Amino acid sequence: MTSPSLDIPPGPGFVATVTAATGIHRTDAYDVAQLFITHPGPRRPNETTKTVRDGMRRLATALHLAAGDQEPPVIGAQLMIRREFAALDYGHDQYVMTIPSPSQDWIALVGNGALCRICLVIAPLALTAGKEEIYAHLRASLARGELMWGTTFARRRF
Repeated sequence: MTSPSLDIPPGPGFVATVTAATGIHRTDAYDVAQLFITHPGPRRPNETTKTVRDGMRRLATALHLAAGDQEPPVIGAQLMIRREFAALDYGHDQYVMTIPSPSQDWIALVGNGALCRICLVIAPLALTAGKEEIYAHLRASLARGELMWGTTFARRRF
């Protein structure tokens, strides 16, 4: 079986299995919304670590993310905010990725035009991972070139 081309966004079935978490990086000068995207690993029939990695690479390519050791590119207005609902346009022609349970502070920050840094990790990360395990996974992924990122912001209208 051949892998799908990296320039074709993954389908909604794969994207529904992706994990996303929001946060806010606060400094004295500014606040940056953050969106962390990873995958918990194979859970569906016919899914393997390889197919998960391929799907995450396709998602990173569709979003035009750069390697974590490069300057994060501005990828355009990919976020959509409406009341407490948030979604990410990942390049599919019919579907968007719902961002589950963003905080009201995150929604307000992004909704008011703040930048959002997307961090996507190619290698699977278990849902049960603790803070130290997550940090170790991020460091290892960066060292392997499997941490991708970019900067986005919200569209003005849905």
